Amino acid sequence: MNIFSTCLLILLSLNLSGQSVQNKNWEYSKVVYNSSVKNKIIITNSLPKGGGIVSYKGKEYNYFIFWTNVRNEASSPLDLKIKFPTIISFKSKESYAKVAFTSSNMTLDKLQEFDYGLRGIPALLTNESYQLRDLSNRISPFKNYLFYSAIFIHKTKWPVRAEYLVKDKKLFYKITAGTEVVMVPCGSLDFKN
Repeated sequence: MNIFSTCLLILLSLNLSGQSVQNKNWEYSKVVYNSSVKNKIIITNSLPKGGGIVSYKGKEYNYFIFWTNVRNEASSPLDLKIKFPTIISFKSKESYAKVAFTSSNMTLDKLQEFDYGLRGIPALLTNESYQLRDLSNRISPFKNYLFYSAIFIHKTKWPVRAEYLVKDKKLFYKITAGTEVVMVPCGSLDFKN
């Protein structure tokens, strides 16, 4: 009877989980920003995927891979500019983060892959010539722009979440690690007429 009960519980838990792992869309949040009647932006932020540990200069960093989709719902082009400080500190001074960009393209067909299909992740932390210092892109009207954000955290707490938010055309990155939350001013979104 124990084997039957165990199998039944497993089947029920798989059925109740909502989305199967194969079909999960990995979305964490969706932010809609209206700067005027005509200008609308939709930012979709992902859950973290993959992960591991990278050693750099004698310290260990847990890494988390996120993707973001910025959708320009306006008839004007949208300029996206993002740049992070070198170090992002949490309240507990022993824990800090670094955010890195890559020139690798994120596409929706990579959603089910480990690390969302991103390769060479340790080099994003250890090799400055491999990482992008900032991200700048013009998004055409009614088009999407998908990109990766790799977060490296020294002495992290779980779970880790991250999302881009917009306040008065300014872009912020909210990183949550356990109970610690940091809001980092990191860029702007500007419509070009």
